[in-house]
Amino acid sequence: MQHPFKPTLIAALLAAAVPAWADQSPEPADSAELETIQITARNRSTRTENRNSYTTSAMRTTTGLALSPKETPQSVSVITKTQLDDQNISRIEDALKTTTGVNVFRDSNRFRFQSRGFYINRIEEDGMAVTVSGSMLNTNADPHSQTDLAIYDHIEVVRGATGLTQGNGEPGGTINVVRKRPTSMRQASASISADRFGSVRGVGDFSGALNEARTVRGRAVVAAERSDSFKDEVDGRKYVLYGVLDADLGENTKATVSATYQNEHSVPDRYGVPMALGGGDAGFSRKTFLGAGWNTEETSKLNLFGEVEYRFNEDWKLTGKVNYTKSRYMTEWAALGNTNNTYTGLPADGTLAVSGRATRMDNDGSQFGLQANLVGKYRLLSREHDAFVTLNHTREKLHAHWRQHTSTANFNAYDFHHNIAYPDFNTGPYRFHEYEDYTLTTQGIAAGTRFNILDNLHLIAGTRYTRWKSDYHDRYAGTSGVWTYDPNYKTKNRFVPYFGLTWDINPNHSLYASYTQIFNPHLSARDAVGKPLTPMTGTNIEVGWKADWFGDNKLNTALALFHIIQKNRSISSADRSPYTGRYYNIPLGRIQSHGFDAEISGSLNENWKIFAGYTFNTSKYRTTEGSQAYFQEGANYNSWTPKHMFRLYTSYRLPFGERRWTIGGGVSAQSKTGNLYTGTLQSTTQGGYALWNANVQYEFNDHIKLSLIGTNLTDKRYYENNRVRSRGINNFFGEPRNIMFKLDWKL
Repeated sequence: MQHPFKPTLIAALLAAAVPAWADQSPEPADSAELETIQITARNRSTRTENRNSYTTSAMRTTTGLALSPKETPQSVSVITKTQLDDQNISRIEDALKTTTGVNVFRDSNRFRFQSRGFYINRIEEDGMAVTVSGSMLNTNADPHSQTDLAIYDHIEVVRGATGLTQGNGEPGGTINVVRKRPTSMRQASASISADRFGSVRGVGDFSGALNEARTVRGRAVVAAERSDSFKDEVDGRKYVLYGVLDADLGENTKATVSATYQNEHSVPDRYGVPMALGGGDAGFSRKTFLGAGWNTEETSKLNLFGEVEYRFNEDWKLTGKVNYTKSRYMTEWAALGNTNNTYTGLPADGTLAVSGRATRMDNDGSQFGLQANLVGKYRLLSREHDAFVTLNHTREKLHAHWRQHTSTANFNAYDFHHNIAYPDFNTGPYRFHEYEDYTLTTQGIAAGTRFNILDNLHLIAGTRYTRWKSDYHDRYAGTSGVWTYDPNYKTKNRFVPYFGLTWDINPNHSLYASYTQIFNPHLSARDAVGKPLTPMTGTNIEVGWKADWFGDNKLNTALALFHIIQKNRSISSADRSPYTGRYYNIPLGRIQSHGFDAEISGSLNENWKIFAGYTFNTSKYRTTEGSQAYFQEGANYNSWTPKHMFRLYTSYRLPFGERRWTIGGGVSAQSKTGNLYTGTLQSTTQGGYALWNANVQYEFNDHIKLSLIGTNLTDKRYYENNRVRSRGINNFFGEPRNIMFKLDWKL
């Protein structure tokens, strides 16, 4: 697939950066020796690179203010560059599987994220929010993809409602990925890794000043990957280019521009394997792939980003940002599977038909955002306080073109050779042929303050006003008829509040309480007179304790109790409206979620790093939302989220051999999970399990390091979490034991 935008801009950034970078000279050795003056100040940088830590000193995701974890009155986590490197993680879904309280699960050929029983359906990139890949309209129509982690410094996660920065969404939380920025000093690194399944990956990263005064700085990141899966026929390749320039435009102004291009080809496994009669394991090898030999998927994206920061004085700063992403997605696929809700499981002879469809999708989309953020300090009642104002505008578009042919040939699933006939997607008759166009526009203004009531008592209070609009057009022609659907929807004047109170018991410990809210419009539900339903609201109430044990955020711990209510959920009426003659909806649905989070992150000493997190969470329907058993009042709202989740990873630099040896290990454990169809024939469960991981590193010198990394060391056989697992489709094996070698070089 040819992307409409060539990666010319990235190439230009790389070409400009490398010669100037190569000409850099180290600092002169004969500099004068000056008197040492010790200054103590709080480090407010959010960067984690070169800090060899499993925590951070500051985050901006909850309010836009740079607050330490202890100062933030919500549950937060960070996945640092060191954590990503130690575990050789390059995909966001794998990173989020290692952090506290996030449930990562499959949805078709994508991964979706949930926290506290609710979706995380908005993601920030350097503080600018867009819809998570797979969340816009529906998983199959969404053309967007997640960017490779090679270009990012770290990942921030907030659990609970984040309406102050997001405006609209579910009360699960948000993710903020923070790009790498240029450094003023020259640095370079490269790595190559390979695993036992045949995947090979290489990354190069070069950064430094581009002029003698160091007022212009550049960085280039290149990544290439050839991936071979543990499944037959499932492989792929990926290429990533990232270039970024920083420039000081005078004493008070700094500008940043960056460009990212990513192209990825893969073989999609859409349906996994079926279960046996009765719902048990059907005995397939984990390498089984029941898709067609011609299955293919390709995604490409180009991202352009710009930022200008202006400092009025030491207290006030204005930042303007612009972000644009253009994405394309194409896939062709067919697979064995049974989507019927009366299917009882695979018979002993293995007979299984193609799922009834062979599909091609051609999707494209764009995301455009503008943001202005003013932060500063002011004095009132003889104290200094912080304030912020943020304005943003986001427009996201997608166009999806679906073509499906009917395909119902029978095969033996135990002796399948991927020989499903390839249809001509350019000619009919089609099972269905559909065009979807969707535009989502959000505009908002948020304002708030961190008011220092006392030296040890701080109140964060703020609000956000959001205007949300969607336009949707659907043109469908298929075996069930022909129609056009245009349910335009608009909502205005939606405010959400934010309140957080922190009490510093002493310099290292604090208690906090917070009340946060977010709203989520209904896309198509209408009331009895045909008007859009009142938007859903999600409210998160939380209390907790946090500690910074050694000062300067070297080791952070946190405990939190949370309670979430989502109300105004849509319930279908059993009667037709006397005004429209159609069935209608009423906004009386209600969900309750509550639980407990605990986390420790950072360094126990200069040689021992640790990250551990535990979450207990239950969520239930507080009103009946449908006739099925799984929609009844008191039923588990989210049975595919484990009630218990535990994440641990730790590394220790051994006290011999000049401390060149480092060992690390950890576990990811969870309790049993189910699916959406609890209490029906299609109910499936996965028992609780633990995945053990480890790594060994040896530093030959200051420049070269070799790592041996093992995952799922006990070779646990399990099925990945999936909301719509059933007896006929969507049962995906987790990755078996894997061993990876990684060689790192740095300047």
